[in-house]
Amino acid sequence: MRRNFILGVFLFVFLNACGGSDTDSNTSTTTEAAEDLLVVTTTQLEPMDQTTTTTTTVEEVVVTIPTTTVDTSWEGPVYPLTGLPAYEGIPQAPAVAVKVGNNDEDSLPQHGLREADIVYDIRVENGKSRFLAIYHSRLPETVMPVRSARSSDINLLLNLNHPVFVYWGSNDLVLEEIRAAEWRGGFDSRSAASRWGEEYFKRDSSRPRPDNGKINTQELQGVASGEAETPMPIFEYGDIPQSAVPAAGARWTIWQRVVDYVWDGSLQQWLRYQDGVPHLDETGSPLTADNLLFLYIGYRLSDADPVSPQAISTGSGDGWLLRDGTVTGVRWERQRTSDEWTLSDDETGETVPLDVGTTWVTLARPGEGDILSAEDVKELVAENSNE
Repeated sequence: MRRNFILGVFLFVFLNACGGSDTDSNTSTTTEAAEDLLVVTTTQLEPMDQTTTTTTTVEEVVVTIPTTTVDTSWEGPVYPLTGLPAYEGIPQAPAVAVKVGNNDEDSLPQHGLREADIVYDIRVENGKSRFLAIYHSRLPETVMPVRSARSSDINLLLNLNHPVFVYWGSNDLVLEEIRAAEWRGGFDSRSAASRWGEEYFKRDSSRPRPDNGKINTQELQGVASGEAETPMPIFEYGDIPQSAVPAAGARWTIWQRVVDYVWDGSLQQWLRYQDGVPHLDETGSPLTADNLLFLYIGYRLSDADPVSPQAISTGSGDGWLLRDGTVTGVRWERQRTSDEWTLSDDETGETVPLDVGTTWVTLARPGEGDILSAEDVKELVAENSNE
């Protein structure tokens, strides 16, 4: 069923300008209290009533939450990883997961991220992060830069119903982990180092190595074995939670990176900023998302790479769901790697659904995230408007 949510957040400033150590000994369960994590600084806001309009003013910034409108006209199939209508039917083909670089300016701009259904943003060594982009409803001809795999990627693939995992390479011990998971039926994989590398992995001569590796997701989907199947949903989609409150944006801060997301009321999406500037794709347009998930997890040293942090993506913990210009404090749960992600309201325990559309998932340590005030957003946008 298609649900179109109409939600406006009008900012005084014009948003068109957009387009540590990596190791710790955290266990698989994040136990930080929700009240220590959910700090909404926009103002004192009451939970949103889905049938009314709530307006709050922070100096010159106005945040408006209008009535949610649900379109029930579509009763056909929906894409499993976005919840959007599949007017031509659900592709009977596996998801394609690609490891995409985001190390430094040489990684920019990334190609094909806009078409991903789900993007995981995961810590790597040196205080940076890389993406694991999941494709199914749309398959771009070019994804770039394709970079090397990490141990964290493996468990994030195992609830996608045997996808195709695409990466440029890995060290020998990570490769052993990948091969073991593949042998157990977790996924099919392809890398530039494999005997199929020359056929599917190319380099763009206009960019410096190693950030010029590229692939075609349509071609890589075709290498799937007979075990590969259409993915099942890994999130639930539905109405805005009753406990949601307006939010102007969110920030993830790690040692060598600051990522901001800002709600754009005209686009009805979150705009991504990276290190203080709009994060643009290959077309010069800002990267956007319909849903943002901040999931607070543990990281430990990778057994296969002692300088690389490994995300612990099973267990349970606290987090935030940002959708439709709002934020909801959640508890996440995923007891087995084959399980979907379960989100519940951290106050009521009720299931918290995502909006239909694209989802970016930040796998953060507790304490690394902040909800931005409207004043924070105004300052960030103004800084870029003056450049």
